[in-house]
This record gives sequence, structure tokens and C-alpha cells, in this order.
Amino acid sequence: MKKLICLTLALLMLGAVALADAPQLSDSLFSSAKQAVSYLASGEYERLVTLLPFSDVAPSAAEWESFAGNYSNLGNIQSSYAVGFWAGGVWVVAVPMQVPDNGSVEVLALSSEDGVSFNGYRYATWSQVESAYATSSHVVWNDEYVGGTPTVIAD
Repeated sequence: MKKLICLTLALLMLGAVALADAPQLSDSLFSSAKQAVSYLASGEYERLVTLLPFSDVAPSAAEWESFAGNYSNLGNIQSSYAVGFWAGGVWVVAVPMQVPDNGSVEVLALSSEDGVSFNGYRYATWSQVESAYATSSHVVWNDEYVGGTPTVIAD
């Protein structure tokens, strides 16, 4: 029993050391990023300025309006799925604009150095996001997308 407890403690300590290089990612960043997708799609750029917690100067409404021009489809927006991953010393919170069922789905990607506020934003595709989080040491799903159709298996 003592060996099992020691092994468990050792594994917990190793896990803590592995997470020590990345700050904790706040759930509020997921919430605000998901809401940002809705505001971006509906043209409520002024609300984006006050919604997103930027650590420095937040982009202006005019900058958000210009940024929205990157997206080819701002209709039928989803706000259920989001993924956060540690990449190059920053967290990236990525929210696909539609259900991420293929690599061409457009994504709003927001970066955070401290895990509690954003410091940047960019346009991406779902295939770029998948490639980035596949190589990341830390991946957090706010609500994970699992593609396919459910299969019912009788007992």
C-alpha cells in the first residue's frame, strides 16, 4: 500500500512540474471568446471592445470591423466549442465559427500570455488549429467537438 501511495504522489508531483511552465487558463477567457464570435458575426464591434479582457490596449471597433473582413462566412455561427492550447509561450483560445467538421472552418484565435487576459488575436482555419494543438503540451477543451454520428449498441 505504501508503494502505491508513493507512486501516486510521485506522479502527482511530476504532473505539477509539467504544468508549472504554463500559467493556468481562466474559464472566463473561454466564455468571452465564445461571446466574441457572436458579436463579430452580428457586427457588434463596439461590444467587442468592452467584452474582451485585453492586457494592454484593446482593438478599437474600427479594427474589429476591418478584422471581420477576413471571414468569408459569418452566418450560422456556433459558440459551443472552443479549445485552448499552449503554443510558443502563450495560450491560444480558438473558437471555430461553425461546427469544426472540416479543416477549412474559419476560427477566431485569441492569445494570452498570462491565462487571464488576451494580448492578441488572429484569423486561422481549423486545420491550422488542429496542427497546433496536436503538438502542444497542454490542451484544454471548453466543450470538446467529437465528430461523427452516435452509434447505439444493444446490450
